[in-house]
Amino acid sequence: MSAVMPDAEVDDERDAVVDAAHRCLDLLVRTAVIDETGPTWPSWQLGADGRPVGVVAGRRSLYDGDAGVVWALTHLGAALNRPDAVELAASGSDSLLRARPSGEGTPEGMLVGEAGVDLLVRVGGSVAQRWADGSDLTDGLGGILLSLARVRRDEEHAAAIVAELRHRSRVEAWGRSWPDPRLGGDPGRPLCGLAHGASGVVWALAEAAAIWPRLAAAALDLAGEALAWEASWSDPARGGWPDLREGDVTWPDLWCHGAAGAGAVRLRLLELAAGGLEVPWSLDTTRAEAEMAVQRCGQAMSRAGGLAAERGVDAVPGGWTLCHGAGGTSGTVALAADVFGVPEHRERALSAAASFVRSAPVDPEDWPCGLQGADGDVSLLNGVAGTAMVLADLALPGSVPSLVLLGLGGTR
Repeated sequence: MSAVMPDAEVDDERDAVVDAAHRCLDLLVRTAVIDETGPTWPSWQLGADGRPVGVVAGRRSLYDGDAGVVWALTHLGAALNRPDAVELAASGSDSLLRARPSGEGTPEGMLVGEAGVDLLVRVGGSVAQRWADGSDLTDGLGGILLSLARVRRDEEHAAAIVAELRHRSRVEAWGRSWPDPRLGGDPGRPLCGLAHGASGVVWALAEAAAIWPRLAAAALDLAGEALAWEASWSDPARGGWPDLREGDVTWPDLWCHGAAGAGAVRLRLLELAAGGLEVPWSLDTTRAEAEMAVQRCGQAMSRAGGLAAERGVDAVPGGWTLCHGAGGTSGTVALAADVFGVPEHRERALSAAASFVRSAPVDPEDWPCGLQGADGDVSLLNGVAGTAMVLADLALPGSVPSLVLLGLGGTR
């Protein structure tokens, strides 16, 4: 993607990014709200229009709650040699495990519910048999299946989810897709991408197939059909897949809806295949789609770094966050460096991130976040916790799990 930079320049950029990751970690430690039940972190409450209206505490989710912050603190504390963060993470993890909410109304999905706590905090512990009305990665069966594969528990429940995902899928002219039955009509149309689309379900099916050989045939056959449907929407000229939600169709490079997330999934599929998973689709096609996404992500992250240097970080929509910012694109490019064996990809991602942090205010609380108007967000997907994970991954390869794969995969 770019020429090799002089070692001194790389070292300077690495130092700047590591320093910024430490300052992000300082903010996560400083903003912990601690009482007799343990630490929690403030998170933004959104109104009906999706805009922040107030701050709450005690939210458990991976997306914008304590589970995501605790997971980040755990890995960052070890990577950056910060005992204060490690101790706080342990306390936060204990608090999350003690609470264990249950009953009607408890969100069960991965990004916004208890399956996310299972995925990132309760590894090796007991996992409930969760179910969901949706099919996607965010709050549906796809995310629950991914969580089960992560903790390698309950093959029978995983098999039931694979069967239900096939039952819920819709046969298309090419492959299969997943409408959202909770919305119905045009708002419930099938989507591409990681958070709410077919890519996220494909990822969960592939991880389940890699863990449980008995499920592989059914899971991979369904995953192959979903990949065929998304391939019918991909456009090399635009470098990715469309956001098919209501309104004008766009072709974003985001992790949630766009090239960063879909590309990360395809990179993971290549990892799994290299590890021995026999897939029933063309790996040449998977690699070509991954390369298309990486090129698009590389352009986006370099543009973000240039905007920060020229006009300041407020000119970078979403900042360097995972879900809505350049954290997703740079994290996917860094993952490609490992999967493709091209270290220059990581160097370019590091350079873009260094441009951002050098242009940013000293306090990460003043950095732009992934939700418009949600200043000081510390969450994993749209705030400082995720940004810190991406920065550490770029500057200290192998020190933290790949955030774009939520800790699953990422060859080192």
